[in-house]
Amino acid sequence: MFNARMKPHGGIRPYSHKSLTREIAIRPLATPRQLIIPLRQHTGPAAVPIVAEGESVAAGQLIAEARERMSAPVHSALSGVVTSVTPGDQGCIKIKVSAEQAPAPRLTAAEGLSEAETMLSLIEQAGIVGMGGAMFPAADKIRMSLRYPIETLIVNGGECEPYLTTDDRLMREQAEFIIGGIRYLQTITKAKQVYIGIEDNKTEAIAKLDELCRQEDHIEVVILPSLYPIGSAKQMIEAVTGRQIPQNRRSTEMGVLVQNVGTCIAIFHAVRFGKPVTHRVITVSGLAIEQPGNLLVPIGTPIKEIIGQCGGLKTQPARMVLGGPMMGRAVDDLDAPINKGTSGLLLLTQDELPQTKPSACLRCGRCLDACPMSLAPLTLFAELKNDGFAKAQQQGLNACLLCGSCAYVCPAALPLTQFFDWGQQQLRLLKRQEEKLERTRQNSANRQARLTKEAAEKAAALAAKPARRSRRAATTPEDPSC
Repeated sequence: MFNARMKPHGGIRPYSHKSLTREIAIRPLATPRQLIIPLRQHTGPAAVPIVAEGESVAAGQLIAEARERMSAPVHSALSGVVTSVTPGDQGCIKIKVSAEQAPAPRLTAAEGLSEAETMLSLIEQAGIVGMGGAMFPAADKIRMSLRYPIETLIVNGGECEPYLTTDDRLMREQAEFIIGGIRYLQTITKAKQVYIGIEDNKTEAIAKLDELCRQEDHIEVVILPSLYPIGSAKQMIEAVTGRQIPQNRRSTEMGVLVQNVGTCIAIFHAVRFGKPVTHRVITVSGLAIEQPGNLLVPIGTPIKEIIGQCGGLKTQPARMVLGGPMMGRAVDDLDAPINKGTSGLLLLTQDELPQTKPSACLRCGRCLDACPMSLAPLTLFAELKNDGFAKAQQQGLNACLLCGSCAYVCPAALPLTQFFDWGQQQLRLLKRQEEKLERTRQNSANRQARLTKEAAEKAAALAAKPARRSRRAATTPEDPSC
């Protein structure tokens, strides 16, 4: 065990609010009445449904297949009857949960695979994605990392978002599973050294994992400063190894792979027991909820079911957030479901929300000091206000983590994060439009080339064809008077 080698640039220290749930052990949620399971719980295209309305499904049964790269299969968390199937990126499968629960058979890999490929096959079949919120398919991420020699594996136990204590409780209660997942990842990647990064405000988790790591070769705990967003991959790498990853490079190119502690646990269960991802632990918190806590929730459980099993609401929440308050997603639909990347459900009162009325910029420079990516938030903001997307891109807009640090420290309450999110969306839209125009130009050029070739072949065929006398000319005798 040792302290972080370097304090990353920027970052903030928001009030954590973790005391609401830090000492509350994980408890399973009682069986909900309905599941609404999204088909897109990963970064790639939506999974394709393979069940139909009226069909009975078992707990852990595959209900949607991944048929494209960066997609992940989807399984039913509980036994029940399919009541609705809506395909597409915004689609979902609704299941009426049965009183009796029957598990599906465990996952198995094909015969004849190497040890590493067998593990990767099980990870892929289990539908494991980044459980910290990124939702990048784990098997794809590992396979991409294998293009490079991986020297270092970093297990991310930072959990720097306020309110959330999910990873803290997992490290304290399921540390053995984390170590088991790490061993499998070491076997696959051949990583020579493993570091588990944990913030210094999680003393019990540090003590638990450090005790286990003493029995392991090449696995160490690194104590990190309680700084947001140190849980971001590049900031985690800088703190743990002292190395900075350039903006235009991936960490795997530098020999470093980062995985979340929840992802390690899911990998252990998939490889050891053949279990797909059907449940996840979330933090339910905020001053508007009657009984905050950490819950093991079936994926697809609607918000209203969770609120009901947490004692209901003390007061009408001013905002509901899936995830953390800094990078989570505000929702207003009580039927919105928990997915694989949901780390928390926050029911916040008005007193817990920041100032919302922006004023003129004070030119204080706090956003410059807070940005973990060393960007100039105010300059980017000015460019985006004038639709200067190209200039904003040149100044590093795509490197923005959308962590909200700049907006948090801004005394003028400027909507910096919202502008940067919108700007990145516009850049992606412009890129898709350019790619579409390029495909159109290429298709037009290919068509013109094909027509030209066909015309040339036709002309050549006509030129090579011998002249034929007409049938009448061949059969009519010559006129003797001529």
